[in-house]
Amino acid sequence: MGNEGGFEDVFVAVIRPKNQVSLSSKEYRAKAYEILLIEVPLEGKEKKRKKVLLATRIQAGGDKSKSILDYVDEKIKPIYSNQGFIGKRVVHMKKFPLDGDNEGKEASLFVVPVSVKDNSKPVYSAGSPSFYCFQDIMRVCSETSAHFCSITSKMLLALDKWLAEQHTVPHAIPALFRPAPVERVKTNVSNPAYGSEGKLSDEGLHMGYTALEIKSKMMSLEKADMCILNPLYGSDLQYTNRVDKVIINPYFGLGAPDYSKIQIPKREKWQHGPNCENLKSIVPISKVKSKAYHWTNRILHEYKALSTSEGVSKEMHHLQRLFLQNCWDIPTYGAAFFTGQVYTKASASNHKVIRVYVGVNTKGLHLMNMETKVLLISLEYSTFMWQLGHADQYFQIHSGDNKMNFIVHTKQAGLIVKLLMKLSGQMTPNDKGVTDKYAYG
Repeated sequence: MGNEGGFEDVFVAVIRPKNQVSLSSKEYRAKAYEILLIEVPLEGKEKKRKKVLLATRIQAGGDKSKSILDYVDEKIKPIYSNQGFIGKRVVHMKKFPLDGDNEGKEASLFVVPVSVKDNSKPVYSAGSPSFYCFQDIMRVCSETSAHFCSITSKMLLALDKWLAEQHTVPHAIPALFRPAPVERVKTNVSNPAYGSEGKLSDEGLHMGYTALEIKSKMMSLEKADMCILNPLYGSDLQYTNRVDKVIINPYFGLGAPDYSKIQIPKREKWQHGPNCENLKSIVPISKVKSKAYHWTNRILHEYKALSTSEGVSKEMHHLQRLFLQNCWDIPTYGAAFFTGQVYTKASASNHKVIRVYVGVNTKGLHLMNMETKVLLISLEYSTFMWQLGHADQYFQIHSGDNKMNFIVHTKQAGLIVKLLMKLSGQMTPNDKGVTDKYAYG
């Protein structure tokens, strides 16, 4: 055994359940399974025989699953009228150290689950393997048993333990014996135009379709150019047709709005009272104390003074500029916002999670409480440093002036750090991406 010349010697344990019920049982019973073994004569004792697992040599760097399934199929064909078996899949169990002439080397044991035992009677064929009740085999199996060679005994004992462990894992056994992908295909239509060398052939066509029938089928399917496979098909995942929530856009299908119909309200409607809130509602929400307190009232006062002497167009231009001047004083004006989380230590044994908006603009970095819209922190570029975390999942802020050191967890950490570098003047337009060498700002 070994890996000489690019080949690998492997052992194969072909197992099948005796009935469908045993697949859903949480309790492991060896008598619920059968295993495929071959009888070989003992050296020098032709009348005495011992049982061994299937063994073959496969290409070490090739498609191991296909090689093993093809080998099992060839071994089983003689006992089932050359029909063979379709193995569900190939599972690598573990490697075992060898002894004797191959001491110091290892051999892999692969498990191949096959379909549940049917009522057909196998045909006896000399030298071919046979299925045996796994419980009967385990009763006489030990590492010193004369019925098996030593490596077969070790592998059978390990297989018995492995099957018992799989029964304790939810859905493991049903998944092991679940139909293979090729068995779950209901209908397969091949395009005859893509046949080898342009020749139409019925060989290899599935479901009994001829080339002409396939062509007609594709025409009825509107000549599909692409086939997309659902990776969840056959996975036994639960699903429901119940809709959790439906949101209807009342403007869908109405087309683009007519902006020519949007007009500035007439002068008499600009009055003190409930309507004044219209002006406040378009201002970014922030509860930061500043010199701009009650600035909306100041603008309205300016409007009253102007409205008695100047024209409407000049008057509105003046008011708009006053409005923008106050917007420019807001720390978060013009910021790009991202979402994230900050963990604060509420007590010695408890941590509080605060969901925040992370704002980045030409002034610096700003954190706003996502629920209350309160501006929590506003830092100018000259007052803090930043560091991008592992896998771009978070970034750390350190401010010596404010004695702050905190971490913001967000999947957009890479974009935020890149924007911080760009707006702070640390990255030129020719720089590409954010790497570890740009860790600190």
